[in-house]
Amino acid sequence: MEALIDDSKGFLSTERLSKGTWQAFERGIARLLMHCGWEINELVGGSGDHGADIIAAFRDDDGNLLEFIYQAKFSETNKPLSVDIIGDIKRAMEYYGIERGVAASNRSISESQNLRLKTLQGTGYNIQTFLSKSIYDTYTQLPPWATENRALKVYQAEALSKLQGAYSRGDKHGLICLATGLGKTFVAATFLRWLYQNNPNLNVLILANTKSLIEQFDRAIWSNLPKWIATHLLYDSEKPTFLEGVTLSTFQSFQDFYKKIGGFYYDVVIVDEAHHAPAETYLAVIKRLEPKFLLGLTATPFRKDERDVTEVFGQPLVYYSVYKALQKGYLAKVEYHLHNDNIDEDWITQNSRKGHTIKQLNKKIFLPERDDTVCEEVYRIWNDRKLERGIIFCNSSEHAERIEKLLKVNFQLPVWSLTTRVKDSRERAKRLREFRTGKCCILTCYDMLNEGVDVPDVDYIVFLRVTHSRVYFLQQLGRGLRYKEGKKLVVQDFVADIRRIKRLKSFQQEFEEARRYEIEELYFNDAFKLTFTSEQTTNFLDLVTKDISEEMDEDEEVYLDSM
Repeated sequence: MEALIDDSKGFLSTERLSKGTWQAFERGIARLLMHCGWEINELVGGSGDHGADIIAAFRDDDGNLLEFIYQAKFSETNKPLSVDIIGDIKRAMEYYGIERGVAASNRSISESQNLRLKTLQGTGYNIQTFLSKSIYDTYTQLPPWATENRALKVYQAEALSKLQGAYSRGDKHGLICLATGLGKTFVAATFLRWLYQNNPNLNVLILANTKSLIEQFDRAIWSNLPKWIATHLLYDSEKPTFLEGVTLSTFQSFQDFYKKIGGFYYDVVIVDEAHHAPAETYLAVIKRLEPKFLLGLTATPFRKDERDVTEVFGQPLVYYSVYKALQKGYLAKVEYHLHNDNIDEDWITQNSRKGHTIKQLNKKIFLPERDDTVCEEVYRIWNDRKLERGIIFCNSSEHAERIEKLLKVNFQLPVWSLTTRVKDSRERAKRLREFRTGKCCILTCYDMLNEGVDVPDVDYIVFLRVTHSRVYFLQQLGRGLRYKEGKKLVVQDFVADIRRIKRLKSFQQEFEEARRYEIEELYFNDAFKLTFTSEQTTNFLDLVTKDISEEMDEDEEVYLDSM
């Protein structure tokens, strides 16, 4: 088998070191560190990174976590590197407060850069170089496979087994539906490991609808790929410099690229967030590829246009909805508090539920919550429950910044906002890093953490934003659903909206039905507990929600029906 392996196309082989791209070289250094057992905290390379491309760490023999800043410079020429790589790494170390730095390049560095390095080392800066031949020699000495420390959970092993069976039978497609938090990407990664163990030179294409998703997917599969398989990202201005291995692309970027490369064949195609696949533009791309095996991955197999994802990928080989996964104990227990003590009871008693649209009802029935009142409740729960890490989903960037300021100034909580208004990539990376390390315990965000951004496990979620998208709601809730022994996710939902209340009641009803009809298979714990802060809410539901479906806009019907 090993004689068939073409190692010239590996992730830091001569092909990569000579052809790039520079982005792929940066990721190659990060993957090399991961292969050696390092923890990769962040890839921050790009415009505005100010000297930092990789923040990585490893534990010494005493268990201490030692952090490093890596600056990676790729050059297409054979000349020694003359750009100020040493100055870049110095500035990055000072900005991030990290004491160790490494300048990495596929070339040697110039005499002037060597002189600057020695000067800084003489004044106490811990800066090292990792250049050209050293990189290649380290790569060639790596074992063929990285060590994967994560073990498959029961349901993940079930999904992998079903995938292996479908592929071995010669099936053309497969669909894996795992709720957010159950690790569908890890299942795909272990499937890739199995494929490459049996077919060392397969070409794989992974498609997703956003750049952030393919970046996250790329990092997630490194530990399950052999070193002779390189990965390539295709989006915006970045294009693969060679085609063999695993290519990860957005649908939009791949359409034009595929026309240029002609008849290159992908043996396996994986579509992440596969519920997008039935869209006409995406489906046209998939139909042209005709791979040996097409795999769809999704947590939420629902579409507003009612197009059926199973027509593309077939019936799910494995399907764990959120409520079933909760019942089986595969996700964290959820204590869900719906705050509706701001209902205008006088208005309800004086008006019939007939003759009002949902927007009118929402406007008339619910009194607006004040931000300072919300923050007081957040602070009370945070302290009383001794929570460790939380995310607050806000209704605008300005709102996220306002909540951040209130919690910082009035309650001295360690909070950062994370929104598109934070333009500096190094500042966003710094805030996420502090959230991962625990220096910051709460993030307030808007449109930044739905999908495609890797964040640590959280035990507290606050909803301050109205969203009627089932997909977005489950993605946001899923940030806290990751299982951990003894963990309970506390959710505070301040969203005053009839459809939200109906949705949560439907969620609880299906949860109870799963318990009732699958007694032999499911647990009996209170994995999902929904409470209302006011008894008025129950009476209110009886009054107005029976006719909600008649008043919903067409694009919102799936929101309830799919439950």
